[in-house]
Amino acid sequence: MANAVLPNIITSKNHDNRSPWMKRFSASGKSGRPANLLGTIILRPPDKTVTEKIVESQQISIKENSSNAVQDSQPQRGNVIDWFLGVVGARPPESNQPGEAGSPQVVSDCPPCTCGEVLQHVRIVGGIETLVNEFPWMTALMYNNRFYCGASLINNKYVLTAAHCVNGFSKERITAVFLDHDRSTSTETQTITRKIKTVHRHRSYGSGSNYNNDIAVLQLDEEVSLSGKLQPVCLPPTGKSFSGYTGVAVGWGATKQNGQTASKLQEVKVPIMSNVDCKKTGYGSRITDNMVCAGYPEGKKDSCQGDSGGPLLVQNGTAYQIVGIVSWGEGCAQANYPGVYTRVNRYISWIKSLTRDACYC
Repeated sequence: MANAVLPNIITSKNHDNRSPWMKRFSASGKSGRPANLLGTIILRPPDKTVTEKIVESQQISIKENSSNAVQDSQPQRGNVIDWFLGVVGARPPESNQPGEAGSPQVVSDCPPCTCGEVLQHVRIVGGIETLVNEFPWMTALMYNNRFYCGASLINNKYVLTAAHCVNGFSKERITAVFLDHDRSTSTETQTITRKIKTVHRHRSYGSGSNYNNDIAVLQLDEEVSLSGKLQPVCLPPTGKSFSGYTGVAVGWGATKQNGQTASKLQEVKVPIMSNVDCKKTGYGSRITDNMVCAGYPEGKKDSCQGDSGGPLLVQNGTAYQIVGIVSWGEGCAQANYPGVYTRVNRYISWIKSLTRDACYC
């Protein structure tokens, strides 16, 4: 979360994702070998310019993208993998193995449960710390036991995150931590940890050129119980743009200029824009129907590095729906550059096709 304007991590011609592991190449354009391995894993070459033209549509389609109903788990091999190999000298295990993306069997004996209910009702002011476990679906993704992205629990077996949070990363090294709040202490809450069994990254995710279809579904190695504090977020209805709604972005992202990721979970209120208005900002035609923008014209408040993969929420009565996934933006909280999120309700059929064996609330 950010209230202050952060400098661009990459050149102004590019846009950055919101993972804290984004690292800049040297000014000469050559990659340097960082001091420790964990810091060397980048999500895309940040000095690569946008080469794929996105055709601007005059009005957003709020219907579900028919291509998104087709599941896909085949990993894409890009420059980041090749660069990674040049550093460590060996290819990491693939995110998925052939055959793991088969249609799960439908579950019919799910116990009653509730989605989207906050555990404590408090005022929401931009850029403040949340109450402990206020958003019980919030998930911290860890890589080699270090936080790097957010995610959201959507049922008892799966979490939803951004594709760029798993693109080129070994699933064996990723863990999902639930019910955490202050990551600097292990005594504040009783957390739940799961390994990742399967990574389903959208087949049309455009790594390296744009963040269209920046969405992934991760299957846990063991289901979680939804009878206690842990609770999933509600999926949004299809055919709704959410323009004019107030969104709530949640995450452990940076909170100040040149800052580190926050140790305590933060929340910020941001107005959701129409895509027509978002295309009038500095992004122009880079905004697709699969994206949703949220933020203030003058900047002020925004999601930021470290918030990647986390949710943009809208309250419907007493329940919250996940309408967006933190994806990318030009810096953080910059005027004329709102935060850009993956529009979740364009992918409902795709999500449901991958999670038929899970219990929804």
